[in-house]
Amino acid sequence: MDLPALLRKESITVRRNLGLIVVLLVLLPGGIVAGTAVFEQTIPRDVPVGVVAEEGATADDIAIAEAGLTAFATPVEYESAADAREGLQREEVYLVVHVPSDVMDEGTDANVTIVSDHAFVPFQEPVNESAGLAESEIDRLVRADVTVDHERVGDPHTLSEFLVPTGLFAFVTLYALVYLPYQVRSERPVLDRLQTESRLETVVASKLLFYGIVLAIPAAVVAATGAWLGYDVSILSPLSVAVLGLTFAYLAAIGLAVLFALGLRQSALFVNLGLALAVFGLSSLVYPVGFFSRSQGTISRALPTHYSAIAMRSSMLRDAPASLYADYLLWLIATTLASLVALKLALLVYRRRR
Repeated sequence: MDLPALLRKESITVRRNLGLIVVLLVLLPGGIVAGTAVFEQTIPRDVPVGVVAEEGATADDIAIAEAGLTAFATPVEYESAADAREGLQREEVYLVVHVPSDVMDEGTDANVTIVSDHAFVPFQEPVNESAGLAESEIDRLVRADVTVDHERVGDPHTLSEFLVPTGLFAFVTLYALVYLPYQVRSERPVLDRLQTESRLETVVASKLLFYGIVLAIPAAVVAATGAWLGYDVSILSPLSVAVLGLTFAYLAAIGLAVLFALGLRQSALFVNLGLALAVFGLSSLVYPVGFFSRSQGTISRALPTHYSAIAMRSSMLRDAPASLYADYLLWLIATTLASLVALKLALLVYRRRR
C-alpha cells in the first residue's frame, strides 16, 4: 500500500475509536493543563488557622488577632487549646494561634504562641514565613509589643517519611482505578461463560476480594523497605490498614462501575485514568488547601479521597488515637457503600445491553 492509502486506513481506525481518541488526545491533555491552574501561590494565602484564647483574653483580643491573620489565613475559633490541637492533628487547620490577654495593653510585651505540626513536612518552611507575617500584622493592629513563639508538636519527620503515605495512596489509586479494571477487561471473552456458572455480581465480588487481599503484598513491601531505610512510619497499624482497605474498596468499585457502564470498552480505562489524575490534582495530597484556589479547596474538602489521604498520613506519622478520625472513617464507609451501589447499577446496565 502507498502512503495515502495507509493514511486513509489510519483515519478510518480513528473514526472507529473516536471516543477513545477524544479522551486520550483532548480530555487528558486539557485536564493536565487545567490541573495546574489550582496552584495560585507558593506561600499560602487562605490556609485555615485555629485561634484559641488564653486565660483572660476577651472577644476583642480575639477579633484583633483574627484581623491580623486574615492577611494569609482563614481563622477558625476553638473553645480550648485541646480542641485546637485535635484540629491540628486532623488537618482541619495547619496552625494554631494562642492569643494572650494583654495584646491591647499599651506598653506591654505580648507573647503570641503559634503551634504547627511536625508531621506536615511541606508546611515547615511556609510556616516560618507565616509566623513572621502574623507577628508583623498583629503588632500593627494592637497596642502591645507583640513577639511570636513558634512551637512544633509531634515527632519530627523527614520529607521522605512524609511522602511514604502519599506514595502509597497514589499507588492504591492507580491499582484500584486502572489496574483492576484492566484485569477485568482482559477477561471479557470469558465473562459470558462465567455468567452461566455463577452470577456476574459474584464474579465481580471475587475480583474485589482477591485484589483487595493481594494489596497486602505491596503494603508489606513498603513497610519492609521503610523499616530497612530507618523510617519512622507505622504502615501496618490497624488504622492504616483500615483506611487502605476502605480506599481501595470505594475506588475499585468506582473504577469497575465505569468499566461496566461503558460496556467493557477500552475507553473506560482512559476515563478511569482521567479519574485517577483528578484524584491526584484535586485531593490536596501534599500541600494544605491554603496553597490552592478557594474553589479548589472547597472541592478537596468535598472529596472522600482528601480524607483518605489525611487519615492515611495521620495513621502512619502521628501518634493520635483512631477515635480522633472516627467521622473521617464513617465518611469513607458511606462512600464505599455508595460506590458498591453504583457498581451494582452498572452491572445491571451491562447485563441488559448483553
